[in-house]
Amino acid sequence: MDIEKAMKNPAATFGTPEALYSSAELTAEQKRAILLQWKDQLHQLLAAEDENMRAPGAPTGTSAECLSRVTNFLSQLEPRT
Repeated sequence: MDIEKAMKNPAATFGTPEALYSSAELTAEQKRAILLQWKDQLHQLLAAEDENMRAPGAPTGTSAECLSRVTNFLSQLEPRT
């Protein structure tokens, strides 16, 4: 697993947040770091979509759904106190 590549483009590396979360190759901390990066990228993408700068051919609505799933998995990786 190329962690640097995964950090740069989690969606291209894993395809879905579920695939990242279920990966046996990564530690919980690595998953958390990649999910945080993915979350940041999705926030940027949603901001661009709000400004009508959506990439041609990109599906609408999927970024918000993916962000919800990423956030859900991040909360599952939070340390329990």
